[in-house]
Amino acid sequence: MKKYNKPKVIAEIGCNHTGDIKIAKKLIKLSKECGASVAKFQKRNNRLLLTEEQYESPHPNPINSYGKTYGDHREFLEFDIEQHYDLMQYCIELDIVYSTSVWESISAKEIIALSPQLIKVPSACNNNFEMLKILRDEYKGEVHISTGMTTKDEIDKIVNFFEK
Repeated sequence: MKKYNKPKVIAEIGCNHTGDIKIAKKLIKLSKECGASVAKFQKRNNRLLLTEEQYESPHPNPINSYGKTYGDHREFLEFDIEQHYDLMQYCIELDIVYSTSVWESISAKEIIALSPQLIKVPSACNNNFEMLKILRDEYKGEVHISTGMTTKDEIDKIVNFFEK
């Protein structure tokens, strides 16, 4: 009989913590209680990802905004690296894997410094080969790459890049 690996159930916490570390920890605990094996967050440097115009524009749906501008809103939702370390330590206490999606090179380097078991690359960023090179060459854990917004040729290029 063929033996299969147990699937990893990843709780996508993302920014659902609304910028509140206590809510983030509650979501980790709930994820563990629901049987998830991984609690996943996001780390991004909004100044690098957004144009000045995007950063300074109002949120497209002001009722959902946590700031005066879209940039303010994104910053409000962003945990700093010390908070990510705290979340990782809490995950260790609860015996659930901590992970985060990284959206650019600065965030990738910051998260690599924490040495988590797994880092995810969102499909919107999986052709950022500068960031992928950092993950490939400087990180020793698992890299999960989403391919939802990716063509077959792009997937082949990413796989070949990691096989080098």
